[in-house]
Amino acid sequence: MSMKVAHIYWDLTYGGIQTMLVNIINEQVKIGAEVSLIIVNDVIAEELLNAISPEIKIIRIHRKARTKNISFAFRIKYALNEINPDIIHCHKSALLNFIPKKWYKRTCNTVHDLPVGKIGPKCRLLSIFKWIKSKNENVLCLDRIKSVFAISQSVHDQLEANYHIKSQVVYNGIQTTKFRIRSHILPEGTFRIIQISSLEHQKKGQDLLIDATSILQEQGTNVNLTFIGIGSSLDFLKDKVKKYNIIQIVSFLGSKTQKYISEHLCNNDIFVQPSRHEGFGLTVAEAMAAKVPVLVSSGQGPEEVTEGEKYGWTFENGNAEDLAKKLLYIIEHYDECLDKAEQAYHHVKDNYDVSVTARKYIDAYKTVKY
Repeated sequence: MSMKVAHIYWDLTYGGIQTMLVNIINEQVKIGAEVSLIIVNDVIAEELLNAISPEIKIIRIHRKARTKNISFAFRIKYALNEINPDIIHCHKSALLNFIPKKWYKRTCNTVHDLPVGKIGPKCRLLSIFKWIKSKNENVLCLDRIKSVFAISQSVHDQLEANYHIKSQVVYNGIQTTKFRIRSHILPEGTFRIIQISSLEHQKKGQDLLIDATSILQEQGTNVNLTFIGIGSSLDFLKDKVKKYNIIQIVSFLGSKTQKYISEHLCNNDIFVQPSRHEGFGLTVAEAMAAKVPVLVSSGQGPEEVTEGEKYGWTFENGNAEDLAKKLLYIIEHYDECLDKAEQAYHHVKDNYDVSVTARKYIDAYKTVKY
């Protein structure tokens, strides 16, 4: 008899969690699981929804985003009773507040980023009140969840050190075969830099990359910088670009589909993830799958993916001058880049393909006792 798994998340938009979730549930169906996806909010990207296998049962709760009305909890209860899952896999721990207690022993949660916030009270009503007031926290209710997964060793270590929460590391996965591969040639003319993340500079560090690009421009290095993503820092970043007078070499493309990224990532010469804080770095693995060399900040989840400088390059976290220095080194030693990118490609296929992630979750579900 196949395992019945119900995944639950707030929305289905073009974010790292949602894109990864679609890939994982599609793979879990392939390996024989009976999968359902509960989408709580009415914020849904139809193209992403259409990418989900028809074998997966989609249940929309139709909660209005940001509403304080918690009546949607009754619709979640009804959905779970209808599915009768062996495992409920949450992708935000606060969702436990809206799952009936009879399902607690079957519930697990993935912490998709470095842990932030407070676990909160054990009383459900007080916990819901805390949820209403909280912003961008990802540990609420975590002490009441039976099985916790961390997307990287960095997340695992911080959960244990700061919250005394034990977790199992299951790395995020990507569809490695979907990415067009960069040609094994040296850059011609302008050196093309790309960065793909939500535009939240205090976390993702896009401002550092703009600073570094300005430094290279002043030194006479011919570069072009492209950002893919949306977020609250867009105006701030555009103002910084104007201040440096580099509008002609910096582009903001906004949100792009996974299909677009898989087809166009290979058109660049380097992928940079300049995050100040980052739990994993899915787009780093995607760049590696496209044989695009990668440069990441030190001491974060992305450095786990590159294993330091074994499969990519690192710069000192928060240091735009060091970032510019490393970019210049890469430009001047690109033959070395190509060799490292080839090794990185095989590394990501063996360790970060979504089929590996999906199988590890299924195996972990089997250890949950209820």
